[in-house]
Amino acid sequence: MLVSTFTALGHAQESNVPVLTLDDAITQAVANNTDLKTADLETYRAAADLAANKTRRFANTQIIALGGQLLTKPSVTFQQGSFGVYNATGPIPATNQTIDIARKPAGMVFGSVAQPLSTQYRLHLQLKALSLGVEAVKQDREKTRLQVIDQVRRAYNEVAEAQSALDSLQASLPYYEESKRLATENFRRETVLESDLLGSDVQLLKAQYAIRDTGDKVMSAAERLNDLMGRDIHTRFRVSVADYTNPEPELTPAVLEARALQSRPELKKAKLEVQQADYDARAKKAEYIPDVSAAFTYFTTANFANALPANIATAGLQLTWEPWDWGRKKHEYAAKQVKHEQAKVAVTATERAISIEVRNAWRELQTAQRQLALSDAVERATRQRLKEVQEQVRREAVLKKVLFETQSELASADSGHLQALTAYWKASADLKKAIGEQ
Repeated sequence: MLVSTFTALGHAQESNVPVLTLDDAITQAVANNTDLKTADLETYRAAADLAANKTRRFANTQIIALGGQLLTKPSVTFQQGSFGVYNATGPIPATNQTIDIARKPAGMVFGSVAQPLSTQYRLHLQLKALSLGVEAVKQDREKTRLQVIDQVRRAYNEVAEAQSALDSLQASLPYYEESKRLATENFRRETVLESDLLGSDVQLLKAQYAIRDTGDKVMSAAERLNDLMGRDIHTRFRVSVADYTNPEPELTPAVLEARALQSRPELKKAKLEVQQADYDARAKKAEYIPDVSAAFTYFTTANFANALPANIATAGLQLTWEPWDWGRKKHEYAAKQVKHEQAKVAVTATERAISIEVRNAWRELQTAQRQLALSDAVERATRQRLKEVQEQVRREAVLKKVLFETQSELASADSGHLQALTAYWKASADLKKAIGEQ
């Protein structure tokens, strides 16, 4: 009686519990999942790195200022006649002249502006490679998003599995209660043995305790789903158990495979890495081109007793070239080419793996659909047989042993149907994951 009271209270409470759809669960998880937030930050980091490298195409401005106390006494010597020899005066200066600079505070400033010219091509290739890297990071983020959705879908299915088991047990409970009532009534009439009455008690207690145990499984699965959604684990809800017995007829293996090859983020990333490796190799080859820049420089000194030029400014071309590198650039370019070939091999391998995964998932789903249809038919037939046997028991047309056997068959059919439903949900989730569907 106590278990029955708890069950009735549970039914009353469940009627006020809101229904959570799979789409709502996915939306909340995507908005609050920590792994996805980390992936978003990684995308922002890659975009900022690309923006920073784009500035390398513009002029490089540099100012170096030095101020301090002279520790030595620098000197400048003007040799005899360094300013010329004239008939009227003779050599200027007439003798060697040395200008000593005392130990005192002094300073100098050097400024330069260099606009890259020949390196623009190499910078363009490097920026293209970096932009493809940003797109690859976005595909990683998309892969993480799909993984979160898959986790939510599987957790949602766990709740639906436990909830379906609970609903099935609760639907079967009246049959066990009716069997108990019939056994009690027939025991009073002395038409059944006491062992038959005790057997009906056992069957009813099994059903009632199974309901309580399954209710605990529902709560545990719901708490895990709440955690994935990033909300209070104590939030109560019921899931919407959809009818999965009517699959879309156009979902053939060829269609699913084509969809997966277009949408799977890991394949998109692999193709981006091929292009990125190609740009990296071309940028490495472009290092053979000497670095030529348009440059302007300015140099000035302060408090050097006018011994050094106070202002020096130049404008022209600046060349930086390494004519001999002992084969370093050649080997680095070869390594980049190997990486490019590896990326192309990875694309082919990924395509094959996706095709195999999709087709296996499709076959598993077809098997699960057939098993689900069979188990549903067995469960409905067993439930109808139990109704008929109970009616025969009322008329005392069959033995109680047959009633107990039929009850056991119903429990077994309920369990088989639940297992088939669980297998179908798992196969459906595997197929959606294989084709990259959210």
